[in-house]
Amino acid sequence: MLRPEREEKIYTATLKTAGFAAIAGLRSMAAPALLSRAVRRGDVEGLQYTPFAVLGSPKVSNALQLLMIGEMVADKTPFIPSRTSVPALLGRGLSGALVGAALFVSEERRATSGAVLGILSALVAAYTGEQLRMQGTEKLGVPDQILALLEDSIVLFGGTRLLRSPR
Repeated sequence: MLRPEREEKIYTATLKTAGFAAIAGLRSMAAPALLSRAVRRGDVEGLQYTPFAVLGSPKVSNALQLLMIGEMVADKTPFIPSRTSVPALLGRGLSGALVGAALFVSEERRATSGAVLGILSALVAAYTGEQLRMQGTEKLGVPDQILALLEDSIVLFGGTRLLRSPR
């Protein structure tokens, strides 16, 4: 049996990982980009001697930031397929797996467990986000672009807050 403080830490880290991986379900490139930025800032530690250490590289971080911005711009166009199409779900699942595994490793936990949690969280968020956006447009009459901008705001604010170290 775990000590209560260790059990609470694991529970909190699991919720943080699930929440952060859900961001991948809304914007697949935002989750790795925001994680990379947090690693560079020192808000996520424990990845130095792991395969995830590359996330702290300035070049990788900058490339991921550009991909995130590109995805956010492209999302407002009519040319992008549904986030629940097979290729989109695959990308979101892989993104969720990456951030879930990295966050679990940073907490000295098993990468595979984090990856599974990340995939599941990303897929649930993809379907939930799509439904909320459709319902907002159909039932509330809110233009899709406005809902997309609101979604971007939630992704950026939530992703940044979830990984910020308490100072």
